[in-house]
Amino acid sequence: MTRKPIGLKDPGRFKDPANLTWERYVALQARERERYLAERATIPADAMAYRTVGPRYLERAVDQFANNYYSELSATHYIATAAANAPFDELKKCCLFQLADEQRHLEMDREVFERAGIPERDWLPAWESPGTTCRFFRHLLELEDTIEIVVKGNFVAEGAAGPGTFAVLADGAEARGDVFSAVNHRARVRDETRHISFARVLVRALIDDDPSNLDVIQRWQDESLQLFVEVARGGERRQWWEGFLASYYKIARPLGLRPSALPL
Repeated sequence: MTRKPIGLKDPGRFKDPANLTWERYVALQARERERYLAERATIPADAMAYRTVGPRYLERAVDQFANNYYSELSATHYIATAAANAPFDELKKCCLFQLADEQRHLEMDREVFERAGIPERDWLPAWESPGTTCRFFRHLLELEDTIEIVVKGNFVAEGAAGPGTFAVLADGAEARGDVFSAVNHRARVRDETRHISFARVLVRALIDDDPSNLDVIQRWQDESLQLFVEVARGGERRQWWEGFLASYYKIARPLGLRPSALPL
């Protein structure tokens, strides 16, 4: 059965909550880059060369590196599709700003792999192994509808893996001597917060525009979280998974979305 797409009968309901213009975005990212480079410059050479981590750290961290890198690579493609197919200019603008963000994140994550000395032939197999985000992001890459992409990619996925998750990843990496990953995670979250915010405004606008849209968004939420449940590894990562869901439901419940049935 072909699904009828949803949209805004009144596009004026959606406004970028960051109120960015191209000039403001360029100035914002110039400041962010300056801040990132200043933080990066404080990292000792040994830490940048991954000589400060324990002997088994890289063996265990490679799947996290892959989750970071390939989710950002995927995002550069699916948010470009969202921008190309955007039904109105205000949403297109937000997607284009996000595309530039994702490209910068991708470069940061590629450098982690390279500085850690992990051969490129090992990157994709690590991401395609069980217990990663691979299935979810490959699903997003199959989509063409802008609103479905933004709801699933930004509202659900980034809403769940937002500030709290990246803070945990940053603290955990730093505690194990991986200061470079920690700096990258803390820089990333400042952009992710904007992506989540404009997706939340879009979802609110869709529901206010037509209350029947809530049923479609509920289905998209359930589909997305079902694909993500594999990352919990059958309960092995229960604490991470519970935090992931808590982060998402914090923004979803006030909009009328119900928790999904997700067996571990």
